[in-house]
Amino acid sequence: MEQKRVSVIITAVIKNTENYINGFSIKGDSMGLTQVSTRLVSYFEIFMKLLRDTFGSLLLKKWISTEKENIERVDETMLPEILRIQAEGLDDKNQENLIKYSKKLKNIFYVIKNQDKIAGYCVYYLKPELSFKGLVKKSVIYSIAIDKKFQKMGCGRKLLEESIEEMRLNGISSVLLYVNVNNTPAIKLYEKIGFQIIIKIASVCGQEETCYTMELKLA
Repeated sequence: MEQKRVSVIITAVIKNTENYINGFSIKGDSMGLTQVSTRLVSYFEIFMKLLRDTFGSLLLKKWISTEKENIERVDETMLPEILRIQAEGLDDKNQENLIKYSKKLKNIFYVIKNQDKIAGYCVYYLKPELSFKGLVKKSVIYSIAIDKKFQKMGCGRKLLEESIEEMRLNGISSVLLYVNVNNTPAIKLYEKIGFQIIIKIASVCGQEETCYTMELKLA
């Protein structure tokens, strides 16, 4: 079923692109090259998003979960505490996404506990990419936060290291994350684990914020 969906998506996007190009050829100069380029870029972005979502869904269906001490997969009963930690440590703007990911990405939404209390969470999403070598499986840390009461106790490092090891087990080639350039403690932690700064970018962590893209290669 998923493979059929991929085929339908690819065919539809290619057909729409062909129709658009043919329409432009007929109309001649009635539409500028800038508009053509913008529309084609839009088609390509839609195509890549649908492709990522579909292949990501396929990967999650075959996901291998490992036993981890004090780390569990998310469930609905944990959400109120997770949302509180997220709101206190980050902001409450993306709580709808966290709720959605707790259902859609349950296999890669990790929760760490300390004495049976939720100490923090880390949620990933999968980002398959097409390359000359075929499909490259990558993941991105969407959000990670540790409750203030449990900070500086090694919870963040343990959560990252054990979830990343599960990524490696499932054939993920690299893990990406975005971190504010001024968040020095987080950057140092990521570097200790093996992440490297790739590029500086704007408007990813938030409006008027500048972030680093960091990557940890697993294969």
